[in-house]
Amino acid sequence: MATGDKLIEVRDLKKYYNRGAIKALDGISVDINRGDVAVVIGPSGSGKSTFLRSLNLMEEPTGGSIVFDGVDITKKKVPDGSGKLVRLDIDRHRQKMGMVFQHFNLFPHMTILQNMTLAPVQVRHMPQAQAEEKANQLLKRVGLGDRAGAYPIQLSGGQKQRIAIVRALMMEPEVMLFDEPTSALDPEMVGEVLDVMKELAHEGMTMVVVTHEMGFAREVGNRVLFMADGRLLEQNEPHALFDHPQHPRLKDFLSKVL
Repeated sequence: MATGDKLIEVRDLKKYYNRGAIKALDGISVDINRGDVAVVIGPSGSGKSTFLRSLNLMEEPTGGSIVFDGVDITKKKVPDGSGKLVRLDIDRHRQKMGMVFQHFNLFPHMTILQNMTLAPVQVRHMPQAQAEEKANQLLKRVGLGDRAGAYPIQLSGGQKQRIAIVRALMMEPEVMLFDEPTSALDPEMVGEVLDVMKELAHEGMTMVVVTHEMGFAREVGNRVLFMADGRLLEQNEPHALFDHPQHPRLKDFLSKVL
């Protein structure tokens, strides 16, 4: 459950292309609290994925600030413990943010176990045996305990996406970012991925989810953010937003998707 303790503070975030001719993000301000499940909805081209990818600087903002865990990660230099300015180690902050994309990005030449243990061992210097034990526990948790030795080509799309989620969990992130995680799946595989995400939400994982799954937004989200034309036009708790939309663009959008 959300605690009211801010984990991410976004202020006046902008992302412009072609010298400002294209405003992918046009002044987004929002707080993400610990335990939030913030679901981002809106029409295609509204800036949802750009917003999500900006949170860990996969997209470099044109302007504005993103304070993550007390550190403005848009700054090149930040204060250290003594107040001295030091170069921002963005990779250290990215380790606290798990990212799950539309496509699974599993290494095809590695087994599932190898895919899951690579980053914890190489980046966090976790002992191999400990990483394998943790990976096997997570695989069992998502119903894939017997697939550790399989290769990605041997798995269905839904299984691959479940692997992608638990691979991100291997790094013990503080927040999980999901960029339309079910949009590349066949319809019958969507439910198995959403079930894993629901379980994470119920366990208190902070999540920011870009999705077209309105049922998930209504059932699992504690806040829904509606974006259009690079702007955050409305946000509210799910039932209020879906049942009593205020902005004309949101009313129009919901009339087409519900």
